Amino acid sequence: MLTDGVFCPIPWTGLMYNFDGTVKSCIRSDQYTGIIGNIKHNSIEEIIHDEQILAAQQNIIESIKHQPCHTCYDLENGKSGQLNIASDRIFYIRELKKQPLATYKVNNFDLRVVDIRWSNLCNFACTYCVPEFSSKWAKELNVTHKVPSEDQLSKFKEYIFRHAKDLQHVYLAGGEPLLMKQNLELLMLLKEVNPEVHLRVNTNLSKTNTQIFEHICNFENVHWTVSGETMGEQFNYIRYGGKWEDWLENLDTITQLNHKISFNMLYYMLNYQSLFNTIDFLLERGYHPNSFIVGPLLNPLYLNIRHLPTEVLQYVRTKLQDRIDQQPGYLLEDSYRNLLHYIEQPLKSDFSGALAQLAILDKRRGIDSRAVFPEVYKLL
Repeated sequence: MLTDGVFCPIPWTGLMYNFDGTVKSCIRSDQYTGIIGNIKHNSIEEIIHDEQILAAQQNIIESIKHQPCHTCYDLENGKSGQLNIASDRIFYIRELKKQPLATYKVNNFDLRVVDIRWSNLCNFACTYCVPEFSSKWAKELNVTHKVPSEDQLSKFKEYIFRHAKDLQHVYLAGGEPLLMKQNLELLMLLKEVNPEVHLRVNTNLSKTNTQIFEHICNFENVHWTVSGETMGEQFNYIRYGGKWEDWLENLDTITQLNHKISFNMLYYMLNYQSLFNTIDFLLERGYHPNSFIVGPLLNPLYLNIRHLPTEVLQYVRTKLQDRIDQQPGYLLEDSYRNLLHYIEQPLKSDFSGALAQLAILDKRRGIDSRAVFPEVYKLL
C-alpha cells in the first residue's frame, strides 16, 4: 500500500473544511468532484461516511487512482505543467507513517489530519487573490457568501475539538489564520491535550501581536509557510494591505523561534525580475534553499507570466537556466526547473489586455502600478 503509487491515507484520516461549509478530504482534491459534503446540508459524521469517501477508499485499496485525487497523481507524473515533485499524497504518507495499517479498511475513519479555514477573514487583498479567500477582497467587490449557521458551525467545531487529542497534523490557513478566534480556542485545547501535534501555519505574517501567535509559540513542532514574493513598494502593491517593513520584522521574530520556515512564492507578470532579487535577499539572510517553494501563478489568467513579450520570456528562460546551472539544490532548484518547464506551455499572449486589467484595479484602489512596476510598463 505504501509503495504502489496510488495509496493515500487521507480518505481514512483527513478533512479539509472551507468557510462556506464545504468539506473535502484535502485541499488538493478536485475543486468540483472532490467535494464530499457541506455542513449546511449534512452533519460531519454523515459526510465522513458518504459514498464518495467509500468509493475513494475502495479504489485505493484496489490500487485504482481515484479521479478527484488526480492533482497529486498529475504532480507526481509531470502532467500538471510542472516536473515531478513531492505531492500532498507523499507528504501525508510520511506524516502518518505510524498510523496502524488496520486503519485502512472501507467505511473506517480515524481523524488524524485537519485543514481548517474557519472563515475568509483576512487583512490583505493580494493582487492575485479572490473574495473566497479574503474578506478584504469581498468588501472591495461587495461580494457576500452563504455560510453555515452558528449552530451548524458549532456542531462541526465540537466534532473537531472532540478529536483534538488524536490529531497528528493541523493545518491552519484562511484567510489569515492568525486572526481567527476559533484557532485560538483550538490551540489552547491542543496545548492541553496534544502538545506534540504538528502545526502548519499558512500566513501572510502581518500580525505577531495576537494571542493566536503567542499560543503557536508554545508548540515545538511548527512549520510556518510564509507568503511573499517581492520586496519594498512592490510587496506593498502585490500584497495590498500589507507593509514590507512589518513583514520583515515579523519574519525576524519567527526565525528566533527555532521553527521550520518555508516561503510560498508565486511567479507572474509583475515580479518577473524582482522574484530573483527577493530570493537572493532571503538566502543572504541565512534561509536554506529547501525553504523556497516557488510556483507559477495560474489565476487570474491576465497576470500569467506567459503574457510577457516573447523577448522577455527568453530573458526569463535564460535567467532560470542560469539559476539551475548554479545548482542550489533542494526545493529551490526544483522550483526553477518547474518554472522553466511551465513557461514553455502555450498561451495566447495578451500583454496590453493584462495591463488594462491592472488599470481597472489601480482605479478602484487609488494606486498606480506604473510607478511601482516601471520595468513592466516599459515593455509596451
